[in-house]
Amino acid sequence: MRYRIVSTCERPDLAVTTATWRWSGFFRECGVPVEEVIRYERDHLAAGSPLLRTLVLLADGEPVGMVSLLSNDLEGRPDLGPWLGDLFVDARFRGRGHALRLIAGLEASARADGVERLWLYTEDAAGLYRKAGWSEAETAVSGGKPVRVLYRDLEREGP
Repeated sequence: MRYRIVSTCERPDLAVTTATWRWSGFFRECGVPVEEVIRYERDHLAAGSPLLRTLVLLADGEPVGMVSLLSNDLEGRPDLGPWLGDLFVDARFRGRGHALRLIAGLEASARADGVERLWLYTEDAAGLYRKAGWSEAETAVSGGKPVRVLYRDLEREGP
């Protein structure tokens, strides 16, 4: 299988797919309409916003998952950032290591931009991120639920 990671800036045709995944994974239970998330995704693409970069993993050309680089992702912690957020693998493709591929892809992209440390928070996937080399920093509260805040120091490539 051939894997490739692309950004939605390179492939704006993937914006509806990523918006639908973002809604399904993170906004459906909050009652946010999918159309609102699609509009948000398209608006950020059109503006070329540095606040949100979404990467999509393609397996033999088919989109299987996504991850985003966010400037701020945890209310009450504007001192931290940038953030890895919205990691999502389509249910049909889970259990094949795609989440780790997406994490590594976002880390490489951030490193290329000069980012030295990434942050994330999770309710229940801390084990996945520890497997990818992330460290726990603290426990916080998001949406009334306890979450774990993790970070990853990005080493510079080359001399």
